[in-house]
Amino acid sequence: MEKTELEVKNLKLTRSSNWTLNVPSFELRKGECLVLFGPNGAGKSTFLRVVALLEEADRGQIYYQGRLVTDGNRTELGRRAVYLLQKPVFFKGTVRDNLLLGLKFRRFESSEQEKRLEAISHLFQLEPYLNRSPFELSGGEKQRVHLARAFIIQPDFLFLDEPFNGLDVDLKDLLLEDFSRIRKSTGTTTILVTHNRDEAAFLADRIMVMIDGEIVQAGPVEEVFSRPATPDISRLLGHETLVEGIAVGEEQGLLKISAHGQTIQAYGSAQPGQRVILTFRPEEVILTKDKPRTSVRNWFYGPVEEIKSFDRMILVSVNCGFNLKALISRASLEELNLQAGEQVWAGIKASALTVAAP
Repeated sequence: MEKTELEVKNLKLTRSSNWTLNVPSFELRKGECLVLFGPNGAGKSTFLRVVALLEEADRGQIYYQGRLVTDGNRTELGRRAVYLLQKPVFFKGTVRDNLLLGLKFRRFESSEQEKRLEAISHLFQLEPYLNRSPFELSGGEKQRVHLARAFIIQPDFLFLDEPFNGLDVDLKDLLLEDFSRIRKSTGTTTILVTHNRDEAAFLADRIMVMIDGEIVQAGPVEEVFSRPATPDISRLLGHETLVEGIAVGEEQGLLKISAHGQTIQAYGSAQPGQRVILTFRPEEVILTKDKPRTSVRNWFYGPVEEIKSFDRMILVSVNCGFNLKALISRASLEELNLQAGEQVWAGIKASALTVAAP
C-alpha cells in the first residue's frame, strides 16, 4: 500500500444551519490522483480549500506527511502545496516571467530556475509562447501555462478546482491527455475537484463522491462507476433508472427481479419480496433489430419513441413497457437505420445493472 501523504480526521465546518462539511476520515496516498466528484454545491471546493490550508475548519485534524497541522506550522506546511483556481490569473510580463515567478518567490538559484523552465516548457509544449504575453493566448494555451506554473514548483501536493471547466471539447480532450501524462510522469500527489464524470473517470486513480458536505462513496473508479452505493450516486454518475421491481429469488448467482410482467436478472443482493431499483448506464445498452444469440441475459422489445443528439452520441428512447434509454454512436445509428416508431431489441448484461434499495 502506498504511503499516506495527507490525512484528515473528524473534520467539520458549519456554514449555515442547514449545511455542514462533515468528513470523519480522509486519506490521500503518495503519488495518486484522487478526484473529488459531486454536484455543484456539494462542498467539494470548500473541502479542497480546507485541506490546502487556505481555510480553517471548526474542528478536526489535518496531517501533512505525518505532521499535525497547527497554528505554528500552518504557513510552513502550506508551502508544500500548490492550489490552482479554476480561472488563471496572470501578472504583467511574458509567459516566461509568469512561469518563473513562483520560483523567484521561493528564492531558487537562477540556474535551477532555468533548468526547471526548460523542462516544464518542453512537457507542456510552451516553447513558442515563452516571450509572448499570456493575455494574448487562447483559452487552451492559457490553461497550459496555468498548469505549468503549478508543476514547475514541484509541489508535494497539487490541489486543482475544476481546472478544465469552460474549455471546448477538443481543447479539453487534448489538455486532459497532456495533464494525465505529465502528472503520472512527475508522480505529483493530487486532489482534483470536478462535477464532470468523464473527467473523473479519465483522470482518477481513486474517486470520492461528495454530496451535501459528506463523502458518500470512495474507491477505485471502476468500482464506484459500476457499483454506485445509492440511487443518488447512480444518477450523479450518469446512470438511468431502468425500473422499480420486486426481488423474487436467485438463480446461478444472479438476482431475479420481477417488473412490468418481466423477469430481469442482475448481480446484487436482496431478500425475496424486497423492493429494489435497477439503474444502468445508457451506453451499456445494445440495440439490434434482430435478437441475437448472445450471453446477454436481459432483452426487451419495443418501439423507438425518440432519437436525439446528445453531445457526440445519440440518445435513443425505447418503450419496453418502461422507458429505456440507449446511448449509441452516430455510426451505429446509421448502421441500424433507426427511425421513430420502429421495433427494436434492447439488451443489457446482468453485470451492467446496479441494484439498490429505493
